Amino acid sequence: MNNKKLSIRVLFPLIMSISIVFCILSCMILFSHYISTYLVRKTIEETSRQKNVLAQNIENEIDSINSIMNNIYYNTIKKYDIQDRNFKTILANEITSNSETIYGLALYDTDGKNLWYSNNLTSTSMQNESWFTQAKDNIETICYGSKKLVYPDNVKQVFQISRYVEYINHGKMKSGVLLMQYYTDSIDAILEHYKNTQNSYCYLLDNTSNFLYHPFIKEISSGLYKENTTKIALNSTNYSIKKLHGTKWLIERQQIGYTGWNIVLVSSLFNIHTENMGIYYVIWLLLLIVGIILVFTDILLFHDFTNPVYQLLDTMQEFGKGNYEVKAAENGIGELKTLSAHFNIMAEKLQNQMGEIRRNEREKRKMEKKLLQSQINPHFLYNTLDSIIWMIQSGEYKGAEQMVSSLAKFFRISLSQGKDIIPLEKELEHATSYLAIQNIRFRTSLNFPYRQTKNFFIISAQNFLSNLYLKMLFITVWKVCTMMAKSLFLFMKKITSFTLT
Repeated sequence: MNNKKLSIRVLFPLIMSISIVFCILSCMILFSHYISTYLVRKTIEETSRQKNVLAQNIENEIDSINSIMNNIYYNTIKKYDIQDRNFKTILANEITSNSETIYGLALYDTDGKNLWYSNNLTSTSMQNESWFTQAKDNIETICYGSKKLVYPDNVKQVFQISRYVEYINHGKMKSGVLLMQYYTDSIDAILEHYKNTQNSYCYLLDNTSNFLYHPFIKEISSGLYKENTTKIALNSTNYSIKKLHGTKWLIERQQIGYTGWNIVLVSSLFNIHTENMGIYYVIWLLLLIVGIILVFTDILLFHDFTNPVYQLLDTMQEFGKGNYEVKAAENGIGELKTLSAHFNIMAEKLQNQMGEIRRNEREKRKMEKKLLQSQINPHFLYNTLDSIIWMIQSGEYKGAEQMVSSLAKFFRISLSQGKDIIPLEKELEHATSYLAIQNIRFRTSLNFPYRQTKNFFIISAQNFLSNLYLKMLFITVWKVCTMMAKSLFLFMKKITSFTLT
């Protein structure tokens, strides 16, 4: 039974604890997956928002560039003859007024011949330049070409922006290409607002996939760094998650208007998880605390549930051993408390029934003793009275007087005022009267000598014992003596017969 208690009380909580631990670990994994998914989704949304902000700012700058280009074209080139002195003055003033953004201007005919250029530019032919051919092929469209280094010492670079134009030369309208070299500082300033690090950065590509801006352009130029996300970005429509060099990267791309430029944002998802490890630790700690609380709660609840059962079982075992006074503790909840209460009621009823059975047994034994005593006394009385009659008829008045006196004393003690328990002194007197009667009756055959002493303890005894056992003893002795006498008589008779013969 102890092994069962041990197995039930240990194995069941152990199984429940293992189940709780398994559930907690599952919850940790699920929560980690959920948080990871949430962080990735949040990073995608945040990166997308930043990408839209950057793209919008760049487009606003592009609109400003387009406004300057259109203003030069419509208010100067298309309005004045290039041979007019005002033409050159107005363009020079335009460059001066926008000197912080415009590096230089130049006008070319469709053959690439330079018609006019600012002091910063050269008069060489530009027929084979990409920006020139793009402008010729795309009428009414401002074309954004590649980036060009103009101040090597100060590392100044410009965007080569061109468009198809119609100009007046000697009063005739002709077609050509207008080139404006625009400093990259404004675009670079917009992109530098993004917190560029090794794990999160952005870069800008032109329409030929060359870098217009990159935070690590120096490292790329020197071969110390290689950008591996360019092809992935150009092949994705919105964003893409790729694993590069053992790390997952989020790559988002957006095209800037009709310029053909593409802004690309790159973020390391591993770094995102690393930066948010505190969230994982907090959730894991909370789940661990919840698991510990659940395990202890399970153990306590199981003990609160099983302890009353085992207490009741111990009580039942004690009751089965014969301890009918034991009571079950009425604790526990619900049916357990009711079960203990009903067991106590059953035990009380059974105890009452056992008590009643014991009382009935005692009464039964009393009745049997009284019945036995009632059966003994009539025979003894009949035999004694018969002996008294015989003695009176024989004239033995003294013996008859003694027998009547002993018989009166005998029945006085036998009745004993209806008491079943009498002092041992009376019991001895009772036995003495009985032996006195038997001596008188059988004085010629047997003699029972007796002696009474006063040195005895006064103790109680059943008053029918002498009446019963002495009678049985007397009858047994009488039978034995009679048999011996008969045997002796037959033996003597045989001897006499043998002698005569």
